[in-house]
Amino acid sequence: MKSCFIPTRGMNLLEATTGLFIVTLAMAVSMPTLSDLLSQFMLRQACWDISTLLHQAAYRAVTFRKDVGVRWVAIAGDVTLTGYEDGNGNGVLSEDIRRGIDTVVFGPISMKGRYPSISFSFIPGFSGLDPNREPIGDTSDPIRFGRSNISTFSAIGHASPGSVYLSDTKKRQAIVRITPGSGKIQAYEWLEASRSWLKR
Repeated sequence: MKSCFIPTRGMNLLEATTGLFIVTLAMAVSMPTLSDLLSQFMLRQACWDISTLLHQAAYRAVTFRKDVGVRWVAIAGDVTLTGYEDGNGNGVLSEDIRRGIDTVVFGPISMKGRYPSISFSFIPGFSGLDPNREPIGDTSDPIRFGRSNISTFSAIGHASPGSVYLSDTKKRQAIVRITPGSGKIQAYEWLEASRSWLKR
């Protein structure tokens, strides 16, 4: 029995080049989307980590019946978070930290080390209101927990109110805030299309 052989024609150079061009073009078009999704993920993850650390501080304060403060220190393009426990019953204070009265319970944690593409900042030209529809104010100050930049949680569940603003420095903006009164810790993401904050 004779075998039937059907000759096949391979791709010529022009066809191969055209195919390669189409694949490269498709990848180039999709890259900004992938990059944008990664940026969004990193920003949300940074907010999640910060919220978790603040919740841990609040839990520790209630559990051990001592004030716990989270101190935010910005230096050399990085922000570190360190948790301190009140050592003398007068709250967590910068002077008591300096003197070693208020002791470290966690940290320091480098946010730049964890999220190199995320910074405590506002995106260029940001002009939105805060989640309470109040003016943002000075956009050169993204960490807002009073002059000492310490967010304190008390043994009875109270917390010092304040906010930290994070961005990818390009177009994505977020905020983690401790609300006045309730001490609730919440994260929001800015939606430019509707010029509003979405709670995460």
